[in-house]
Amino acid sequence: MKLRTFVNIFIFLLIISFKLSSQQIGNHRNYVFNIANQNPAAISIQEIPEIILNHRIQWLGFSGAPKISSIYGKYLFRDDMGASAFLINDKIGLNQKLGLNLGYAYIIRTDNFNISFGLDWSFSQLKLLSTQIRVYEANDQVLNLESDEKIWKPDANAGIMINANNYFVGFSVLQLFKSKYNFFGSTNDIPGLIRDARHFFVTGAYHLNIENSAHSFTPILNMYFTKASPFKFDLIANYSYDNTFSASLGISKSDAIVFSAGYKYDRFTINYAFDFVLSRIRNVSSGAHEITLGVFLFSNKSSEISNPMF
Repeated sequence: MKLRTFVNIFIFLLIISFKLSSQQIGNHRNYVFNIANQNPAAISIQEIPEIILNHRIQWLGFSGAPKISSIYGKYLFRDDMGASAFLINDKIGLNQKLGLNLGYAYIIRTDNFNISFGLDWSFSQLKLLSTQIRVYEANDQVLNLESDEKIWKPDANAGIMINANNYFVGFSVLQLFKSKYNFFGSTNDIPGLIRDARHFFVTGAYHLNIENSAHSFTPILNMYFTKASPFKFDLIANYSYDNTFSASLGISKSDAIVFSAGYKYDRFTINYAFDFVLSRIRNVSSGAHEITLGVFLFSNKSSEISNPMF
């Protein structure tokens, strides 16, 4: 495929995405590693591990609180092309979502920076545990309480990213086609219809190295929004020592203060994050835990394109 044709298709997909509606998607804290989850173009950041395992537990103290587990993998099969796969299991209450994303990225390399365009197809199963629903009217004509509801739907995500030795900036749109899920044979006029919303992410970071020192600092900004939901952002200050130890402190607008710490050894990385809740939910929730494990399969050396976490 010629570059011009690819760019035209990519721009078309972004343009058609600007009609919004609302729906929440999974939330993560260990940024940079998880940029790969929200932007298919992040494959161009070479120091993101080739395999990433992530698990997050939110709203500690709540029954049926959100739990998100995922595995991400990428492979650059050419200097200017790469592929990725992302599997996620998201549970909240009686709802469970299992998703598989298969992605492709085209990378343009220049003397000063890289620019990549990413697209991926997603296949999601939304499951409603109907057999666990308690109703006031046993003869409800809409709900089917005899078996769990399972629905599969396809969708797509798109992103663009520019990265260099000391910075990156990216923009992505998730759930481009706003898939519909109809439970219990519902229609637009009957409860049971769920429709995905397009979510928009703008993420950037700048890496500051202290001359002749093992210390470095990286401010990171992540903004995300969708129609009918408040605009949100996360602002993070990350510290790294000797490209081995890292610690960060961040604030998520109207949500939480987040602390994280990480360690890198040879081909392996581990990062832990904890939320100190700021919203009203703090009266009944003790926070959230998230842990991320990463493995570099093809090289244990730092590449020329830096990653702000390490």
